[in-house]
Amino acid sequence: MLIRIALVFLLISNFAFAQENENISKWTVKLSKPAAKAGDEVEILFLASIDRNWKLYSSDFKGEIGPLPTEFRFEENTAYELIGDITPVNPKKTVDPTWDVAYTYFTEKAEFRQKIRLKKGDFAISGTIKGLLCSNEDGLCVPFTETFRVN
Repeated sequence: MLIRIALVFLLISNFAFAQENENISKWTVKLSKPAAKAGDEVEILFLASIDRNWKLYSSDFKGEIGPLPTEFRFEENTAYELIGDITPVNPKKTVDPTWDVAYTYFTEKAEFRQKIRLKKGDFAISGTIKGLLCSNEDGLCVPFTETFRVN
C-alpha cells in the first residue's frame, strides 16, 4: 500500500513539475525574411520570453562543469545548409562562484540567430532546443527540450 501511495505522489509531482517547466519559457521561431526563396541567405530567429526571476543559459560557453549551455540541433535536410554557428544576441556574462567558471545567460528575453542558405524554395527546417532554466530565487534548475519547425 505504501508503494502505491508513493507511486501516485511521484506521478502527481512529475505532472506538476512538467506543467511548471512548460510555463517558464515560451519560444517563437521565425525567419528574418519570411518570403525567402532558393539561393537566399537568411537567419532563423529563436526568441524566448522567460518568466521573472528565472534565467536561461546561453549557448556560447563551454559546459564541461557547472552551468549547461543551451543547444540547438537541426534535423538534416537537403533544402538548406547551416552557415557558421548559432549566435546569442547580447547575453549577460558572470562567473559562477561555486565552480569559478564564466558563463553567459539571459533574463526576461533571449534571442539566438542561425544563418542558413536556402537550397530549395520548398523547405522546412526543424529540430530541437535543449537547455536549462534556473530560478534566481531558490536555485532550482529545470531542464527543457523544445521542438521547432519553420518553413
